[in-house]
Amino acid sequence: MSLEDKYKKKNSDIQQRLRSEMEYVKKGQSKKNYVQLSSILEELENMMNNKCLTLYYPRIIVDSWDFNDDLGIELLDLAELYKRWK
Repeated sequence: MSLEDKYKKKNSDIQQRLRSEMEYVKKGQSKKNYVQLSSILEELENMMNNKCLTLYYPRIIVDSWDFNDDLGIELLDLAELYKRWK
């Protein structure tokens, strides 16, 4: 699997996980910030086919999410993969 294919699959998987987390927030089952999740999802959608974006979502995660948050860790890993794909 090429780096691009690996990146796009991981991006797609995380987008689905973000959508699920947003539903949990709506139901009161998650304490994450809905606006943050929504902006991260929008950024991931834009990243899918654009190799030259400046990423803002890693700063959101580092500044305001728990250090051990699984979704946050996956998102930061995706940011690193995106840098290599560029």
